[in-house]
Amino acid sequence: MPQSSSQHLPRSVASLLSRLRHQVRRYIVWDSVLAVAVVFLAAFWIAFLVDYLPVRIGGSEMPRSARCVVLIVTIVVALVFLWRYLVSRMNRDLPDDSLALLIERHHPEIGGRLVTAVQLGETPRKGDSYSPTFIQKVRSEAESQVDRVDLDRVFRPEPIRHKLTIVIPLVLAAVVMAIASPQTFGRAVGRLTLFSDSPWPRNAQLEMVGIEVPIISASDEDDGATQLVGFEDGVVRLARGSNASLRIRAAGEEFGHQIPDLCTVSYVDDEGNRGQSNLRRVGRVIDGYQSFVLDGPPLTSLADSVTLSIRGLDDRLTGYRIEAVDPPAIAQMQMQVRYPEYLRVFSNGAEFDQQLDYQAGVRIREGSSLTLTGIASSPLGAVDVVASDAGSGATIGNNPDGHQSDSALSAEIAEDAMSFTLALNDVREATSIRIVPRDADGISAQAAYRYFIGVVRDEAPETTMRLSGIGSSITPIARLPIEATAKDDYGIESMSISMTVRAQPPENPLAAPAQPGETASEEQSYSVAPELDRQGNTSLTIDLRDLVDESVLNPITPGGTVLLNTLAQDRFNLAGSHVTQGELIRLQVVTPETLLATLERRELEFRSRLEQAIDETRRLRQSLTAIESEATDLLAPKTTEDSDKSGESDEPDQTNESTGNEVSDSTTSENANNTDQDTFRARQRIQLRIRQAELQAAKTTDELKGIVAGLDDLLLEMINNRIDSVDRRERLDEGVRSPLSDVVEEPFPNLRRQIVELERILMGSETPDEAPTDAITADVEMRSAVETAVATNDAILLQLSAVLEKMLDLESFNEILDLMRGLIQDQENLLEETEEEQKKRVLDLFK
Repeated sequence: MPQSSSQHLPRSVASLLSRLRHQVRRYIVWDSVLAVAVVFLAAFWIAFLVDYLPVRIGGSEMPRSARCVVLIVTIVVALVFLWRYLVSRMNRDLPDDSLALLIERHHPEIGGRLVTAVQLGETPRKGDSYSPTFIQKVRSEAESQVDRVDLDRVFRPEPIRHKLTIVIPLVLAAVVMAIASPQTFGRAVGRLTLFSDSPWPRNAQLEMVGIEVPIISASDEDDGATQLVGFEDGVVRLARGSNASLRIRAAGEEFGHQIPDLCTVSYVDDEGNRGQSNLRRVGRVIDGYQSFVLDGPPLTSLADSVTLSIRGLDDRLTGYRIEAVDPPAIAQMQMQVRYPEYLRVFSNGAEFDQQLDYQAGVRIREGSSLTLTGIASSPLGAVDVVASDAGSGATIGNNPDGHQSDSALSAEIAEDAMSFTLALNDVREATSIRIVPRDADGISAQAAYRYFIGVVRDEAPETTMRLSGIGSSITPIARLPIEATAKDDYGIESMSISMTVRAQPPENPLAAPAQPGETASEEQSYSVAPELDRQGNTSLTIDLRDLVDESVLNPITPGGTVLLNTLAQDRFNLAGSHVTQGELIRLQVVTPETLLATLERRELEFRSRLEQAIDETRRLRQSLTAIESEATDLLAPKTTEDSDKSGESDEPDQTNESTGNEVSDSTTSENANNTDQDTFRARQRIQLRIRQAELQAAKTTDELKGIVAGLDDLLLEMINNRIDSVDRRERLDEGVRSPLSDVVEEPFPNLRRQIVELERILMGSETPDEAPTDAITADVEMRSAVETAVATNDAILLQLSAVLEKMLDLESFNEILDLMRGLIQDQENLLEETEEEQKKRVLDLFK
């Protein structure tokens, strides 16, 4: 600083100004030091209280970021104060005249002598003129006033004093805290200077245990099992929609802490929704720790990511976040089915026989191999699969030989981790498959995906056999026309028709088999394997006479039994084979005469059925005649005489017209209503009769069709059994069967149509206001239709009566034949007796 006048001033004045200058600089230094101290001490205590006091009431410390901001702000403010109070003030000039003026301001008794002496003591300036005597006098007077100057009056002590009143208590408080609790003071300094992040000691001590989540497994054995997931850097990932439990623990008295009565968790999700829940105590204190658990919101059906803060007494756990992520899902399940070998008759060489998307209720063929391909919604890390028998619930797997075993299945994950494949070999039972996909972080679906695969079992084949034109009795030389059917859901492998001939039937069907040395009835067997068409049908004829002629069978004698049976087998070869035995047909071998007698009894049965049909046809004629009479009464128009009679009946009412017109009108209305009701009932009765007649005609037609079919069977039996009665067959065919067939085919259908026409005419005449001309036309049509139906019915009666007479003639002819057979039999018996008598007489001659 320039001090140009110091060398021209008296020594005492110069010394005074120098002392003042040094005191000013000390004042600036102390003032700036105290100001900076105030900044640091105030920041220390304010930050300490903000960091520590919330802990005492259950809050949390200032985070490191906040403490970093406080430290930076404090340093910046301190630097500003240093610049303002020290650097900027120290850089200012302190000239002598300014110092002298400052002294004279606080010592007015000097009267400007000190300032004048200082200014005149400067280097002479051009143009100035002064008297040396004056200068010397001013200097001497200024020097005489130096001893009276008190420099302390120049400085104001209030700023220093005010700063000291702030600094001293703060410093003393810091010293006291450092002496009383060095750990607390050191932790505060360390935390505020960012050298330490250790939390403040608390009465309670909470520790995060983790998140307990249920284990979602494909196996039913793991139901209810849980696993503990720990936080990594304060973050844990859970599946969206999961139900988890938060677990913490609090240190007890063994560790010098107090267990809180209640712990509270505060949470906020990503959408800003806030909430609070209480944790509940679990059990008792174990190993010095008390457990707390939260199994409610926000961990129940977790929908969004949440940030948690747990508080218990004065301790707090903060900075924990649960991230909700979408669990992997099976977006699509595809099925590839390969049929078993017994179904691959026409294999096209493809690896799979059927490819489709899984649908509820899908079923595959028994013994098929199944490959499931699941497409996931996110990359997979693992797939847990268990397949079990839907019936027994037993877990199944695959052995290398393809059979099921009691082990879990394994799924193969694709390289892109977006799909997996699962193979099931030789599926013979309905199978329930449970799949739980997991991603690379171990997060699984919250429920097992269940797939039910039904099995279409291979059914045993069905076989039927029918004899055409053969009854329960046959002759030894009969022909057996057979129509057989074998059906299966996947085709027939083979079919055979077997015939067993027993020479004589067993006396006791329940008797034990013949023992060695005992005689048993002779049995002969014959089997044939016919070819089946596409529908599984076949027809063949077994000729007993040809088989005997070809020495395939021994001669068959009457009294024996022929058993026919069918045997069908399909291509099923998984566990045994499916063989079905058809219904057994039993035929009795009889003589031609015995069979003819049986057929004659059936002819008598047909005759009685024909007589019943004729009676029903006669009753049908009576019904038609009744319909004609009732329809005529209903449809015939009223004549003039009827109108006059009606008028006469109304005359008494007309004579009393003057006394009671209202009574006459009501009576007329009632009579009209009664007439309409009677007409309606009569029409219903006629319609009912017509429908009964139609039903009767249909019934009679069906009865005659049955007789014709029975006669056809009877004629076929005569032909197939080779009964030598051509004349009899011709009489029965031409005299009975053909006429009956003609009646069924032509007259009866015409009669039914004519009866239906009657109902049409009746319904067409039903009009509310029928004109006389229309009534006459309807009456004529009804009469004509009824007469036509009656004529047709009479023609049918004549034809049926003629057939009945023919059957009676055949019966007489059959009686004559029976008589002739009896005479021939008696003659043969007589001849045999005569031969026996002659042999006896010859033997008597040799005696």
